[in-house]
Amino acid sequence: MAPWRIQALALPALALLLTACDGGRHYPASFGDSDYDLAAMALRASDLPGGFEAQDVPDPAFDNESWALFFETNDPEAKRAQIEAQGRLTNHVSAFSPAGLGRVLAVTNVSTLYTDNEAARQALEKFACGLPINDSIQLEPFLVPEIADGATGFFVRQENDGSTTFVDTTLCFRTGRIVHAIQQTSIPGVEDIALSIRLANSQLKRVDEAFDDLDGG
Repeated sequence: MAPWRIQALALPALALLLTACDGGRHYPASFGDSDYDLAAMALRASDLPGGFEAQDVPDPAFDNESWALFFETNDPEAKRAQIEAQGRLTNHVSAFSPAGLGRVLAVTNVSTLYTDNEAARQALEKFACGLPINDSIQLEPFLVPEIADGATGFFVRQENDGSTTFVDTTLCFRTGRIVHAIQQTSIPGVEDIALSIRLANSQLKRVDEAFDDLDGG
């Protein structure tokens, strides 16, 4: 799987988008862990701009032991214990890339299930949405709309010899005890927050449909 690296839009356009994502519904946390269909909540290639294709992720669900290996650490067992203590259970990963060169080089979508709502809230607010981003990495926050049970957005700049090579634009939102992250990777200067918000809207619709199936099941 590809490495985890996954100019902001004009302010008037952003202001219009910021009102677009308030879910206005309740996401029950009382179902069994295996009842939440994370795959059904994931983005599809049809949700992305034209020309994007889904990439094969042979085993898209990662337990704590396998997820800890994505962090830059000399002690993956300690990292496993840490994310387990944070209430992380499992996730589902989808990856997309354009057929040719473009502004966005890759999109990664990760939905992570936690033990309860509070653990998911902590992951959203304190632990970089459960993504494999080390504590030493500086997150640069940006403004996001109200989405479902809470949302956050941040940039992570990948550097080489003091120069920024890639920028990850990440938008995360929470539905009950699930945190959904949408991460774009681009070269510096073409970060697209508007695209992140549109993709969050698209994923929220899929999440709502999955919860409707739960409620009706």
